[in-house]
Amino acid sequence: MELPIPTHLKSYLTLIGEDNCEYEITGAVHCSCGCEEFEIWESNERQIVKLRCKQCGEEIVVFDSGKHGWNGFVCKDDFLDRTLPFDKYVCPDCEQDAFKVTVYISSQGKDDFVDECVSNDDSFSEEDWVDGFESIRIALNCTVCSYSEEDWVDMETM
Repeated sequence: MELPIPTHLKSYLTLIGEDNCEYEITGAVHCSCGCEEFEIWESNERQIVKLRCKQCGEEIVVFDSGKHGWNGFVCKDDFLDRTLPFDKYVCPDCEQDAFKVTVYISSQGKDDFVDECVSNDDSFSEEDWVDGFESIRIALNCTVCSYSEEDWVDMETM
């Protein structure tokens, strides 16, 4: 079974649970060094979210609404102000900056993508369906005090 794991996240997500399917996945983010603890950086009111590994410093862009999802990837709608700085998110309870991150992706499925995009635009291939997802949710869990925020980002991308 093919799963809607976006290309830019394939090497950083470990799937969680038994309910992952063509229409939705849940995954824990891990760095290429194996660490699962990150600083969270955001810009454009969480329209761009990147992580910085607490162990090795690698940066992972989890979401950029101007490049990812249906509007960013398929429609090429990029209305973000890329001159805005990134702000570091800190835990509202303990004011620390170490988080575990879970990503939830919803998709209309491969057949819909092929019907709407591949059939009408030869710049897309069947494999691109994973990048035209319909929504993303990012949940954070503070590793210091266990504060959690299930909908830190909750965005439709269509």
